[in-house]
Amino acid sequence: MGSVRSAALLGLLIVGLAGGDRARASSVTGGTEVRAAHARRSHRHVSHGHRRHRSRSKKHAASAAKPSPQQPALPGTPAPSGTPVPSGTPPPTGGSLAAPGTPIPGVPTPAESALGAVFPVRGPHNFGGPVNRFGAPRGGGRVHEGQDVLAAEGTPVVAPLAGTIQTTAFEAGGAGWYAVEVAADGLALMFAHCQAGSLAPVAGAAVIAGSPICRVGQTGDATAPHLHLEIWVGGWWAPGGYPIDPLPYLQAWERVGG
Repeated sequence: MGSVRSAALLGLLIVGLAGGDRARASSVTGGTEVRAAHARRSHRHVSHGHRRHRSRSKKHAASAAKPSPQQPALPGTPAPSGTPVPSGTPPPTGGSLAAPGTPIPGVPTPAESALGAVFPVRGPHNFGGPVNRFGAPRGGGRVHEGQDVLAAEGTPVVAPLAGTIQTTAFEAGGAGWYAVEVAADGLALMFAHCQAGSLAPVAGAAVIAGSPICRVGQTGDATAPHLHLEIWVGGWWAPGGYPIDPLPYLQAWERVGG
């Protein structure tokens, strides 16, 4: 009888120990699963955080790379001129380049101006190409405010119209030796890049068509011998004055007095 009870107790003890092992194993397994699940959630959180950070970084980089809009030019800002103005000469305030061939009220036409005129360059010449034309672009946003007449160094330059010499001067970085005549019809004529020592008249001198002005040169900002001729309405660099295309006038003078 005692043996039977001992055997029964031993059996219960073995069953209990087996149940405890299974409980401990289940507890360990469950804990591992909990820790693994927590780790997965943490990994997903960190991964999402990296993606959000990269997204913000891309947006920031795109924003930084986006160019800022240019500031508009201030109203009333003057445009650069062509031939630099001699020191002490006021710039024009009321005009701009007149479109080539545009009739201007009160201004003599090329045909009217040609009456009694002579061509200013007294020798073989030509008008060059597009770069020598009135309005041709120049560096720094400037434009060419005259017409070039290409000729050999030393070719005589004369007054095409009767008038009065307004000024003669020298500008090293632009016109070189030059003279300005106010013609009897009101047009102002500028003769630039004259040969050094060749200026004939003085300021205030009266001239007639054909009077010597200078000789063709390449003084100042010039790379080849030529006469740079400008024609201004309203006065040369005077307030309200502006240059017009000399080519139609040169062609008209050439036809009648070339």
